[in-house]
Amino acid sequence: MLRGRSKLFWALVALVAALVVFYLPSLVAYRYTAGSQNASFLTHPWRSWRFLVAGLTVPGDSRLKTSGAAYQEADRLFRGSELEVVAARLLYLDPGDAYTFEPLPADADRSGLPADLDQATIVPPFRFVWQIEGRVRRSGQDLVIAMLDYRSGDVLWDVREELPPRHTQSTYSPTRRRARST
Repeated sequence: MLRGRSKLFWALVALVAALVVFYLPSLVAYRYTAGSQNASFLTHPWRSWRFLVAGLTVPGDSRLKTSGAAYQEADRLFRGSELEVVAARLLYLDPGDAYTFEPLPADADRSGLPADLDQATIVPPFRFVWQIEGRVRRSGQDLVIAMLDYRSGDVLWDVREELPPRHTQSTYSPTRRRARST
């Protein structure tokens, strides 16, 4: 059955197999990262191999290993505030390099929000960061409300530091960082 196949057939089979092997990590990375990043794994598949290796070498003592754990931590942080946690999305970043992001979507209603909320920058200590997406309860405005470190669980950025006081009423102080557990 396989003997009668031409060389062209086997070349096509080899090409398809190579493409599947080359792009399979891209599909994994696409599935597990935030929407702001996932398309870059399809256009730069070699980056998805780095993501896969990084994912396999994550320290076992990381505090926020799952999106559920990150969501629960963010929910605890924002409980009692005017901000509602909607989702926790994984970002794959270069540790030590500044990462600039836009907390508000391009089509956002910016009335009542500070003008400098267009961009924010963090310097991640670890390659994985949880981007916490949320909503202002009164207006229904969607935005990025926090960035949490995957390994330590520390708050890297909190939108309440940027918002007017009416949005920041909570028992949590964004400037007080949690001590790392050993």
